[in-house]
Amino acid sequence: MRLVFHSRPTPRFDEMGELLREQLGPLLEQAEGEGEGGEELIQLFTVCDESGRHLYDLHLFCGDDGQLLKAGTTQHVASFSQGEATGSRDEHLLKALRAALAEWRGSHESARS
Repeated sequence: MRLVFHSRPTPRFDEMGELLREQLGPLLEQAEGEGEGGEELIQLFTVCDESGRHLYDLHLFCGDDGQLLKAGTTQHVASFSQGEATGSRDEHLLKALRAALAEWRGSHESARS
């Protein structure tokens, strides 16, 4: 299984839809606690398979901790802790998530250079 991360913009707190607010849950509370500009601490990703089919929504707080949800739902699939995919018994999924995050970070870092 090969997954691809696509970064998407994080809306301002007052522009977030109800589904996104529900998906973010405690991550949103943490970010809102940071005050103005706190939404910059949240990274949103669409996670797709090789064919481009949207499978999951990923939300990270400070690039390290967060959750993977079935696309368009609040159904928890896996977690991220300290920048690592965790919280699932599906080792193939975890391996694919780790590879996709490493690939995204690599391409993001090279784009900055």
